[in-house]
Amino acid sequence: MNGEPNHKNSPPRSSVDHHVRQKYCQNRPLYRRSRQLTAVRAYSVANESRHLLVFGVPQIDLLRELRQEFARFGPIESIQNITNAWLQENDGADADICIRPEPFTDVFHVCLVKLEKARQAKKFLDARNFYGGILHISYAPERESVADVRAKLAQRKSEVRYRLKLARDTSKQIPQHYSNSAGVLVTEQDSQAPDRDRTAGHRSSSVHRPAKKLKRV
Repeated sequence: MNGEPNHKNSPPRSSVDHHVRQKYCQNRPLYRRSRQLTAVRAYSVANESRHLLVFGVPQIDLLRELRQEFARFGPIESIQNITNAWLQENDGADADICIRPEPFTDVFHVCLVKLEKARQAKKFLDARNFYGGILHISYAPERESVADVRAKLAQRKSEVRYRLKLARDTSKQIPQHYSNSAGVLVTEQDSQAPDRDRTAGHRSSSVHRPAKKLKRV
């Protein structure tokens, strides 16, 4: 039909184009700008992964130092240098997609035990100076197994259930109702506050203090 996109003639999407370093966003409004420029991109549970690819590591045998750097965020399942394998896999790739590592740098594959630790490591180590090189860290969900995907989705479901349960429990702890006089939404604690104030004022006024005795001169 007319108006529908022709997916057959569209160029195929590369499986590694999500590893390309994105340019920093320059046109964000002032109220949304951070202290440091960042690239704007949203990640879903399908995009995130325990597997990370680290680009820009200088070729001076920094495997131990890189392991120590990632170990600060959580236990590491595996870490290895995949520079030669990466070059062989992307030998016939399109030249317009800048997926080749920079000269005199290595590419490492880091797999952490927990997904949230990998998220923290990517957030704090990406675009950081590491022995003279600027690191570029990206998720590598294409290196996940079927078991990894099932565990990731199951973990996400449990997190959503926990947050919904926590929100319901919080709303039950503070009951709310509408006052009859003004029709404003107030809590039960706020509605009882004037009664406590009146009671406290009545008690303070009902207390009789003994009069001081005058001394004779």
